Amino acid sequence: MQRPDLNPASSIELMKKNTKTEKVLDVAFELLKSAGDHGVTMRQVASTAGMSLSNVQYYYKTKDELLKALADRYFNTCLEELKSVKPVESRATLEEDLERLLVLFLQHGIEVTEMCCVFREYWAISTRNEEISNHIDQYYKEMVKILSDKLSPAAKSEEGLTKAVSFFIPYVEGYSITANAMPNNIQSITESLIVIISDLLNH
Repeated sequence: MQRPDLNPASSIELMKKNTKTEKVLDVAFELLKSAGDHGVTMRQVASTAGMSLSNVQYYYKTKDELLKALADRYFNTCLEELKSVKPVESRATLEEDLERLLVLFLQHGIEVTEMCCVFREYWAISTRNEEISNHIDQYYKEMVKILSDKLSPAAKSEEGLTKAVSFFIPYVEGYSITANAMPNNIQSITESLIVIISDLLNH
C-alpha cells in the first residue's frame, strides 16, 4: 500500500500558525476580561502579543473575526461537555437523569469561571453588533439540537420536547448571572426544575 507523502515543512508551518493564533486568542481573552469590548483593538492585541498588526490581521482580518474565533473556543468546550453527558434513558429514570443534567448546568452559575465572565461581555456586545449576535444565536441553536437529543427518549411528543428545551436553556443560562442572589439553594432549585421539565416532557 502506498503511503501518503508527508511534508515536514507544511507540518511545521501549521504548528507555527496554531501557536500564533492561540497566542492572539489568549491575549484577546485577557484584554476582553480586563478592559471589556472597547479595550480590544487589533492594534492593542498586536502590541500585547509582541506581533505586528499585519501579522495579527493575517490570521484575523477584523475585530469581529477575532471575537468570533475567541467565542468559538469557549462554545466548542461547552458543547463538547454537553455532548459527553449521558442522555436521559427513559421516563423510568427521568428524575435521576434530569438531576444530572441540571446540576451540570446550574453548577456553572455558582462556580463562575473567567470564560463565563467574558461570555457576559459577549452578551453585551451582541446588543450592538449584529454579527456577534448572529454568532451567539448559532451557538444556542446547536445547544438546542444537542439537548433535544439528550431529552428525546423521555418525551411523549415533539411539542413537549420543544417546550422542555425552550424552558431549560433560558433558565440555566440566566441562572449563571443571578445564582448568587437566589434565596433557594441549588438542590431546591433543581428539584423544582425537575418537576416542571418532567411535566413539559409529558405533554
